[in-house]
Amino acid sequence: MGVISDDKKEITIIYNTNDKKDKQTFGYLSASEKSLSPIDISNQKLTGTQWAEVSTRLNKSLNSLINSEKIEGAIESFSDDDCIKILRENPDALNGAIVFTTDKAEQIKNPSKVLEFLDPDSAAIDKT
Repeated sequence: MGVISDDKKEITIIYNTNDKKDKQTFGYLSASEKSLSPIDISNQKLTGTQWAEVSTRLNKSLNSLINSEKIEGAIESFSDDDCIKILRENPDALNGAIVFTTDKAEQIKNPSKVLEFLDPDSAAIDKT
């Protein structure tokens, strides 16, 4: 079993508790009625395999998960192994919390964006 939840009622969040925006995103999710499976990478390191699974699920490269302002060097030139090492050794380099359900995965850079993630059916509500 990977880090991605298989339960439709459960949300997995990978976040850094030391990051203000990540903590806000976690707060929004904590207030929801769904079961939450939090993974705080400042306390719990993901394996290389788990980071690869995350990038595959997001359909993003590993270097796109990293905030280039938090590291030295040209992130585009880093290998997947380099990126995994950065994410494992420097949780502050994560460029936004990562949120999963069984059918959706998002990297959340703006905490209020997670509300769309929580309530995708709100567009179908009659506003008249």
